Amino acid sequence: MKKAKQILLILCAALLVAAVLPEQASAYENMAASSDAIELIKRYESFSPTPYQENGYWYVGYGVQIGKGEYSDGVTEAEAEALLRERLVPIESRLNRFFAENRLSPTQAQFDALADFTYTTGDGWLSGNSALLKLVSGRTTADRRETARVFGVWSHAGGKVQPGLAERRLEEAALYLDGSAESKEEFVFLAVEKQEGVICSTDFAVYECGEAYDAFPTMFRLGYTLSGVRTNSGEVLRLGDTADKSRCTAPVWEKNSYATAFDDVSPDSWYYDYVMELNENGVISGRGNGCFDPGAPVTAGEVLKLVLLAAGVEEQSPTDAHWASGYASYMAQLAPFSDGLLDALDEPVSRLDAARLAAVALGLGQSFADAPFADTDNGYVTALAEAGVVNGSKEQGELVFHPDSQLTRAEMSAIVWRLRCAAALGTTQTVRYGSRELDVIGGVPLNRYDPSGFAGDGKGKTYSEPGVTVLRGIDVARFQEEIDWETAKNDGIDFAILRVGGRFWGSGELYEDRLFETYYQGADEAGLRLGYYFFSQAITPAEAEEEADYVLEHLSGKRVDAPIVFDWETAGASDARTNGLPVQTVCDCAVAFCEKIAAAGYTPMVYMNTHDGYLKYDLSRLTDYQIWYAGQYNGAYPRFVYDFQMWQYTSSGEVDGVSGHVDMDLWFFR
Repeated sequence: MKKAKQILLILCAALLVAAVLPEQASAYENMAASSDAIELIKRYESFSPTPYQENGYWYVGYGVQIGKGEYSDGVTEAEAEALLRERLVPIESRLNRFFAENRLSPTQAQFDALADFTYTTGDGWLSGNSALLKLVSGRTTADRRETARVFGVWSHAGGKVQPGLAERRLEEAALYLDGSAESKEEFVFLAVEKQEGVICSTDFAVYECGEAYDAFPTMFRLGYTLSGVRTNSGEVLRLGDTADKSRCTAPVWEKNSYATAFDDVSPDSWYYDYVMELNENGVISGRGNGCFDPGAPVTAGEVLKLVLLAAGVEEQSPTDAHWASGYASYMAQLAPFSDGLLDALDEPVSRLDAARLAAVALGLGQSFADAPFADTDNGYVTALAEAGVVNGSKEQGELVFHPDSQLTRAEMSAIVWRLRCAAALGTTQTVRYGSRELDVIGGVPLNRYDPSGFAGDGKGKTYSEPGVTVLRGIDVARFQEEIDWETAKNDGIDFAILRVGGRFWGSGELYEDRLFETYYQGADEAGLRLGYYFFSQAITPAEAEEEADYVLEHLSGKRVDAPIVFDWETAGASDARTNGLPVQTVCDCAVAFCEKIAAAGYTPMVYMNTHDGYLKYDLSRLTDYQIWYAGQYNGAYPRFVYDFQMWQYTSSGEVDGVSGHVDMDLWFFR
């Protein structure tokens, strides 16, 4: 049934709104896509008076998605524009919310560019930490060419670059940069066809029109070297040629030839190119008798050196008599679980141990996604599989890894070759949180705890790992009411984190926890180690400093032998003063609090749950401070990707001497 009356009402409403909207909204006020944005969308989408199907969905007019069977009689151009404006309303709302949350005031042209972008891509780019999100929010900066590339990479459909989308992305970038789409001619793109067996991080590049191709998208193919790209017309482009127009191309590969041969490495063996390429590049060598010995086991020392060098680490001088001791010492700083290898550098290594070391060398943390292998769910193996460094083998219909088997020289060659590719591509690990896929922040220490080391539940939760000391504790506020601290200590509690006070999420006033002094006296007399926290709702660094001063004043003359914690949390109330506080501001507050605490001679710590840890903090700014992680309550082990020194593992613990439920924690020391 035709919805003409509904469309006419929409059109009238849209025209009325357009009549009263200013061309440029002031700071934090709602903005709407201008007539320029409407015309841009109409030009690229073109007009279809009748419904059509694409990729399983139905559309009409200017690319407006509809339900099957709707608008069967078609639409006029005016009706199609009304539908388009209706479709833009939630997009405008989402963009306005984003800009308000980040305290940003876009120009009308920037708003138009992002409205057009979101119309075709959806608002997924506003979640997680895509390069475009970082750029638009001001978390990173980029020159003009990089800005065009950041827009341009969103030009894929069906796994391939779509030329029309790529041109549209460059026009959006020009609009975003200059307030006009005219400068889109400044840039051209190059799309390189992805092929099976080729390892690459991107198939898309942007160049300044008229300048030379200074680099092609980095691609690796075993046994071959990328020598250029071929256009659809058959023209081969090489580095140094002029980038005079946008092109879709296919890679041109040159077969590698090798100067050296090994008697026991046949050209038809699966590992031939792995061994020969690495040997040609001086990464590995033979036994000195014309043989490579591909089936021989690899020692721990060999694995350590190979994976670290493949990941880009400089050569390490020996730290004692063993030739590989420098590599072992280097790895020990990255991965506590590698300590035992210092005493076994000449011993064979299992495939599992090699995978763990390779993952750490590449800078990967444990992946907490479902394991692809039937015979191991180790997080490091899963992370390497996600990075394309290990792939296992199919046996009886299942993908297996054989984690306990000794690693051979041939297998090590394959791992090292792929590891070098991953390092050259700058492999970025991701972690999934809800519907978001987030990049793991480089340079931030990662969760190295061994999941198999955790046992028990409730007050019986424990962790065991060589070289790690663990204390068990509780954190309390007035909600626990009366506590018999001596009884709690006798029930295995080693430390307590007491709430000093907090800030109201509505009024912003500070308050003291009414049982703080009582709790302190009892816990102190029981001889527990004592730390403290403040429930922050700071919205400026000055307020965070005020909170730190408040804590220090209340701790004057008191024993402190555990961290003092900045506990900023998302309040969850619709009218909370901290709602929509930008990541940068939350981090500024945390740093301001922690600097005050550190200056007073105490150990600062930052508390965070999974949501705030992933979405409200830039953890690269907090690497100088300890982390108290709260999450995976009552879970087998903490699945937070970043490192932490304290884990609040339940909010419903039971401890003798404490009435009702209580938060319980493990405190780790290495």
